Amino acid sequence: MSIRIRFSLEPKKKIFSGFTWNSQSAELMVKDLAKKMGYQCFRIEGMLLVQLCPEGYIWFNWNKRKLQGESQTNIAGPGFHSAVVEFLEEAAREKKLKLRVEDRTGYFIKRDFLAMRQKYFYQWFSDLMDLVSGWSEKGEYMFCWPAIYYVPSRQEGKLITHIRSFSFKEIAGMVHSGMSVAFAKDFFVWNDLQKDARYYRNSAMVLLNQSCYFMPSQRSTQDVYVNQKIIELLEKAYIMDPDIPFPHKTYLNICALDSHTPMEMKSVNLMDIEDSIGCRKYLVYRKIGNMSFALPGNFLYDEEDNSAMDHYYDGRDYGGHDYYIYAAVFAGREAEFKPQWFEQGKPEEIMDFELNNAKVRVAFYEPEEKPGETRYGVSAQVLYKDQRMNINIVSRKPGEKDWALELIKSIRITE
Repeated sequence: MSIRIRFSLEPKKKIFSGFTWNSQSAELMVKDLAKKMGYQCFRIEGMLLVQLCPEGYIWFNWNKRKLQGESQTNIAGPGFHSAVVEFLEEAAREKKLKLRVEDRTGYFIKRDFLAMRQKYFYQWFSDLMDLVSGWSEKGEYMFCWPAIYYVPSRQEGKLITHIRSFSFKEIAGMVHSGMSVAFAKDFFVWNDLQKDARYYRNSAMVLLNQSCYFMPSQRSTQDVYVNQKIIELLEKAYIMDPDIPFPHKTYLNICALDSHTPMEMKSVNLMDIEDSIGCRKYLVYRKIGNMSFALPGNFLYDEEDNSAMDHYYDGRDYGGHDYYIYAAVFAGREAEFKPQWFEQGKPEEIMDFELNNAKVRVAFYEPEEKPGETRYGVSAQVLYKDQRMNINIVSRKPGEKDWALELIKSIRITE
């Protein structure tokens, strides 16, 4: 159902002067071109990745003296599809490479952008809406969500996409009215050949929906980056087209979080879907082994913690919570509770219960006095088959026992 471009790049001749063709030179070529064209480039899972826009990636892999790869374009949109072709052609032109492209839309050969957009992208979106309109509210609740990202919490009566949540009622109305093309312009990040106002506004909405913590910029460098990038994109969109439907309430909120003076706007065409933007306003789920665990969406991941445990936190001045977690697998035998795990303080209460076919033990400790603060600690272990998940939760204010317990009870078996 997806729309893809597959490609390969290789020298036109086996030997030619001025350019050595190997995996290192090919990677350098891609990185240099990405920098020249203003795109991001990085490595992930052994492959080279170029990001042209939010949700728009090209994957590169070295194989048998060829630089091969692909790009799934149906989420980012037809403008991105065209930009991928442009990037590949520029790489081939600079180094005199042979470019082979598999593009079922026919755009690589015909270069008819309007026909490609109408026949393939708008039709794909219309088919998707038809499909989703028949889904049950109790069934699947996500589509076009980044596969390697966190999993958002279910939102009652809504389907979650990369750019915002759509209510089932809204989707049904879209399908029955035949207005899916109008909605497609707000669904695809890059809908036209050029980066127009809608492109910048939609790029901001992807950041708002997936990445924004809705926390003050002074909390962390992550908050600074995402808040300021959203402001930059929204203001650019408004300057290009003051009549574009605009998430004004959200814009003012992010400006306040960044201590940024809002742009003066003589008039604003208000969007009426602002409450549907922002998955990090709720719990989010991450996976370890055969279990998923929940976190408040505004928690940050501590990239500098080199211990065995993953560390998530909200900042001492913004709640004072720490969440530590890791898992162990015991091949060939059932996981068991480790008594020493519950000796990290003086237990006030230890409880055992079952959760989704898993066994759980939780210990609540007496408050621990530290310089300048009081810590309230919780330890837990969750056992399922051969996996043991180990959890520590630290709070810095009383009365959050139930809060911590609910986080532990939200663990899901995901095998």
